[in-house]
Amino acid sequence: MNYGWAGTIEQFRHLDLQTFIVCLQNHVYKSTTKNDSKIEAQLRAWTDSYNKLQDLFHQFPDIEASLIFEYEILRGGGRRPDVLLLLNGFVIVLECKSFNTVSPAEYIQTSLYVRDLEHYHSAIQKSDLEVSGILLLTNYEGQQTLFKKEYDITIASMGGLAGILKRILQKSKLNSLSIKEIVTGVYEPSPSMLEAARSILHNEPLPNVKAVASSNFPEVQQTVQQIIQEAQTTNTHHLILVSGEPGAGKTYLGLAFAHNTEDAVYLSGNGPLVDVLQDAIKNRTFVQKLYGYKMDYLEKNIIPKEKVIIFDEAQRAWDAKKVDQSLIRKNLAPKQLSEPDIMVHIATFNKPWSVTIGLIGEGQEIYSGEEGGLSLWNTAIKGKNITVHSKHPNTVFINAGRYETHTYLHLNCSFRAHAALQYYDIVNSLLNEQFEQTKSLVQHLPKDHYSLFVTRDLNRAKAILSHVYSDDAKTVGVICAGGADRQKQVPVLPRDERYERPIKIAQYFNYPTSPYYCKTLAYSTTEFQTQGLELDMALVHWDDDLTLQNGKWKGQHFQWGVENPFQIKLNAYRVILTRGRDGTIIYIPPKSTLDETWNLLKGYLKIPVL
Repeated sequence: MNYGWAGTIEQFRHLDLQTFIVCLQNHVYKSTTKNDSKIEAQLRAWTDSYNKLQDLFHQFPDIEASLIFEYEILRGGGRRPDVLLLLNGFVIVLECKSFNTVSPAEYIQTSLYVRDLEHYHSAIQKSDLEVSGILLLTNYEGQQTLFKKEYDITIASMGGLAGILKRILQKSKLNSLSIKEIVTGVYEPSPSMLEAARSILHNEPLPNVKAVASSNFPEVQQTVQQIIQEAQTTNTHHLILVSGEPGAGKTYLGLAFAHNTEDAVYLSGNGPLVDVLQDAIKNRTFVQKLYGYKMDYLEKNIIPKEKVIIFDEAQRAWDAKKVDQSLIRKNLAPKQLSEPDIMVHIATFNKPWSVTIGLIGEGQEIYSGEEGGLSLWNTAIKGKNITVHSKHPNTVFINAGRYETHTYLHLNCSFRAHAALQYYDIVNSLLNEQFEQTKSLVQHLPKDHYSLFVTRDLNRAKAILSHVYSDDAKTVGVICAGGADRQKQVPVLPRDERYERPIKIAQYFNYPTSPYYCKTLAYSTTEFQTQGLELDMALVHWDDDLTLQNGKWKGQHFQWGVENPFQIKLNAYRVILTRGRDGTIIYIPPKSTLDETWNLLKGYLKIPVL
């Protein structure tokens, strides 16, 4: 069973305490014999909730409603709402607290329960039920209720909950879900990057969640598949450009084609992403580092066999100067070839057909040599008779043998921030100094149950994050922009010997027992180490390498060897501000140089303060 106890309120009123406790303990701890302090505290909490709810429901002798205690959110990392109350068209999440001081962590937890049930539970999705969350202070006197707008959650005493129930019962009779419909319903949350990679490897389908159903992901996937089939049938060469914002599923799409297509490979120049993916799925076949792939060609003149090459972040491909620098460091002669030159040659040399899929993210160029953009691909295809496919009109590819536009080659919906589909627009408008738009969009985040906060107290932020997912597998971590002052309160993940570095990156994301694990909050990572990856909640250390001065962004501590260092700095912040799936806490150190930045976020934009 995926719950501790369930029944009607009438059945609950006739349930004895001991039977109730045994049911919950058997479900949560799988045994009634354990006896440590944590379990004792839980038993006291259950007893308190039982007694208070018994008293409450005896005030409503004719109420038609059901209760589910300790419902386990499947694939939710072990998270369990205390109580689900099914009443007159409502699913009410009750989080019971026997103390009267509530921290933001409890509000965030309750908000996420509401989001998960509303957006990812099959029976609730198909119904017109309203899902709401109540933090129930079981020992608070009086009839207080207080709506917390920044979380879209209500805090209530027992008397306050009684008042809420009376108002719901006064409404017209509405349909409610049965206990069976809830506990047998399919729960499919939007997968994280690593979960998605594992599901691909095991041939599992993409979860049928609202965000996916409302996106064009299936159509984009079908369009790419049709082009691959065309290439095979007609013995022709093709370049497909698939665009999308961060978290829209570009990497998932590429991994799926690499795994399910014969003679296909997924290549990424993002070393940490490949390291973490290969470690997570224990497979080095269909996910490979771009560097090793191209060096086999440059050093040994080996033409790999793959006919379908997926090139992640194609707009960030190295130019010839950057490629030659890497060759010179290895005492090899310069070739004057860009990465697109190399990939197009590999794809077309002595092969009857080929498809190169370029996955394009916007505004994420963060390294030197990555600013050439798509024009490098136009140069690479000259004289190759390659058909280029894109959603956008042709303004770049004058060397294409043929150019075709398609309705479905742009992924239009980000899954990363779950229901907060406009979160990326918030980050974009903020960095583009479109603050009026940012302010308008921020107001919708509580309803989307995305937690965006600012703070100048790092220890408080870390303490809250430590409690949000204290008993489950979800992740939190600290992220900062590279190139700023390295003497940070949370040191950057060490970059030791070249063979140790991948291990530490993998430890940060994949190994809870490692001192480098993200949830210890002992180390931070940079945009270089987290690009393409994600955390469930991110603590972004915003430093004075990007400050607001007289209403305009100003930067310092720039990266060497780039053409537009300020734009690269903005892109770094675009990356680190879009890593959190459930939420983002922005830490602004108490430096005078950051006061205007703080006043913008806290004052004008009205981002809630922790």
